[in-house]
Amino acid sequence: MAGLFLLSLKHHTHALRIGGRLLSSMPKKLLPVILIAESDPAIRCLVRDILEQDGFLVKEVGNGCDVIPTFKQLIPDLVILDMNMPDLDGSEACRQIRGTPAGLNVPVIMMIGIDDQESFKTAYISGATDFIAKPIQRVLMSHRVHFVIRSSKTMKKLQFSEARLLDAQIMAKLGSWEMDLVSGKIQCSDEVYSILGWVPDGQSRSFECFMNAIIPGEKERIAALMKEALKTGSNFSFECSIVATEGIEKIIHCKARINRDEKGEANWIVGFFQDISERRRAEEEIRRLAYYDTLTGLANRTMFSDYFNHAVSFAMRTKTLIAILFVDLDRFKLINDSLGHSAGDKVLKEVAERLRASVRKYDYIAREVEHIPEAEITRFAGDEFLMLLKNVRNYHDVGKVVQRIHDSLSAPYMIDDTEIIITTSIGISIYPIDGENMEDLIKYSDIAMYHAKRQGRNTFKFYSQCLDTSTRNHLELEGQLRKAIKRKELLVCYQPIFRAPGIDFSGIETMVRWQHPQLGLLCAERFLPLAEETGIITEIDEWVLAHVCRQIRIWQDRKDPFWLVSVNISSQNFKKRSILDMVRSALETTGIDPRWLKLEITEGVLLGSDPYVVTALESLHEMGIRLALDDFGTGCSSLSCLNKFPVDTVKIDVCFIRDILTDSDCAAITSAIIALSRSLKLETIAEGVETKEQMEALLRMGCGKMQGNYFSPPLMLAELEQFRRETMTSNR
Repeated sequence: MAGLFLLSLKHHTHALRIGGRLLSSMPKKLLPVILIAESDPAIRCLVRDILEQDGFLVKEVGNGCDVIPTFKQLIPDLVILDMNMPDLDGSEACRQIRGTPAGLNVPVIMMIGIDDQESFKTAYISGATDFIAKPIQRVLMSHRVHFVIRSSKTMKKLQFSEARLLDAQIMAKLGSWEMDLVSGKIQCSDEVYSILGWVPDGQSRSFECFMNAIIPGEKERIAALMKEALKTGSNFSFECSIVATEGIEKIIHCKARINRDEKGEANWIVGFFQDISERRRAEEEIRRLAYYDTLTGLANRTMFSDYFNHAVSFAMRTKTLIAILFVDLDRFKLINDSLGHSAGDKVLKEVAERLRASVRKYDYIAREVEHIPEAEITRFAGDEFLMLLKNVRNYHDVGKVVQRIHDSLSAPYMIDDTEIIITTSIGISIYPIDGENMEDLIKYSDIAMYHAKRQGRNTFKFYSQCLDTSTRNHLELEGQLRKAIKRKELLVCYQPIFRAPGIDFSGIETMVRWQHPQLGLLCAERFLPLAEETGIITEIDEWVLAHVCRQIRIWQDRKDPFWLVSVNISSQNFKKRSILDMVRSALETTGIDPRWLKLEITEGVLLGSDPYVVTALESLHEMGIRLALDDFGTGCSSLSCLNKFPVDTVKIDVCFIRDILTDSDCAAITSAIIALSRSLKLETIAEGVETKEQMEALLRMGCGKMQGNYFSPPLMLAELEQFRRETMTSNR
């Protein structure tokens, strides 16, 4: 048949009849699909021929009951219905189409007799899109169908664009609004309602409703801005904080344009609202990460630069000074090493809070009225803090703030049920007296802080040029010390230890000296503190131990009398876990009898709860090496540590021996140490004995072994051996 065509929705291919030709395997979407429902076969054939001639894909049914099943299967681009069909008329079929999700927007053309005026009204009520009067006119039918389909496509594109715009607005939290300046009423998009927390009710809102949502502190600013915009006729924008109806505070950005009538009068405003709360929170978080320390919440070094620039501008206007304080916690590393980094972090946070409190203005309420410099605080690095004081009139102003800081930070800290005492060293530089560049002033305050530490810590010092010279000398000496071992500039000397009151050798203690190429022979006090500070001490200890073991080997091979040789070992070797390897290497290389070797450690090694220290000391003792606790009584350890660690000898520090005859406390402490050592069956050696009277006092207390200049100063190797020969001869 000429009107026969095949349609297969399952395979998305179709057979169409267009202009008497049969086309197959064409995708459905290439041609609009039209469903015709007409009970009269002749009219149905006519309409089909018209549409197929125009290039449409046509599906036809002859009964109203077949419309809905066919529609749901086909989902056509257009439906043409006969108003009067058996079983189900066109108006009811149209209502049922509109009742399906797919039929809401599909255009429906109703074919109605030209004289049937009532059907036109019924068709419109049922949801018909357009009408075609019978009898059918070919040209009119063709143009009407093309127009309706083109309009439908345009509407679909518009709806798609609106949907995309709505999605974009929802994602951007952006809503549009219009305001009639005559009535003050506002028409808003749904997203504006969502932003403001209003419930869409189809009613316009007043401008006062929006103003009531703005937080009180910003209402006057927004009202004045809009008043000025209306006066000048310019566009305007603003940001403000609002409280939505659900009680949530939001930040919104508004931008608007003022429209005018033909007389130039402002009559309409169009604009948009955007909820920028999340963006502002993200910006604040980025700013916090970029400009603030995550641990303490203080500003970081980047922010300090802004503080300084603002302070300089203020100082130039007011003819005042700026002080930069470099605050460093004394021995903070000991907290991390003994209590752990978690405890260290808690200390840093507490320090930051105390620094804030020490410079808060309200802390001065109820105090006498006085000039107070304004302060900004920065965590510079690790346990170092910078404070910038502006509006400073003189050095006295700075001194008052520094004293408050010292008082605040020196109070005990309770960290994880452990009471901790922390002292601080503070260096101070002044703008513009010491310099005008921020980096220079920070460097100068750092130099002053370093000198405060060298003076015993827990103090502060103002920068001066002489400190800078001293620091440069210190740095130069550090560089030279690093090269001293390679250049063979280090020397070992020996101080004999005697059994008093005679001159019977009990052993010798080794001491290191530095034959500096320009400064001459330097004693240990001139460079060992620097070596400890920089970590060079471990290299020096290794060199001294190897040198001494080689000398012991020489004495062993010569079968010289038994000399027990003591070597000082820094606590750094325990912290670096290098002590056992260093000792084993020296013993294996020289093959000496370990019983000739004694290692002297300070009380600092015994602090904390590091299990490595106990293991290392026990391993050394098992090797046959003796252990001495040097400078006993000056550290922080308790007397109970003598029983906890495998110590053989206690050496009484020179600070007690020096004043043993004039200071009853020193005498009492010395006597107690000797008595305790005797009860624990430990050897006791007194250091720094300078006079016969000191020796006799020690003998009365029960200490028989001593060393010091009264017996012999430290000697070079040749002098030691000569001294040994002379004492052996005299003893005979």
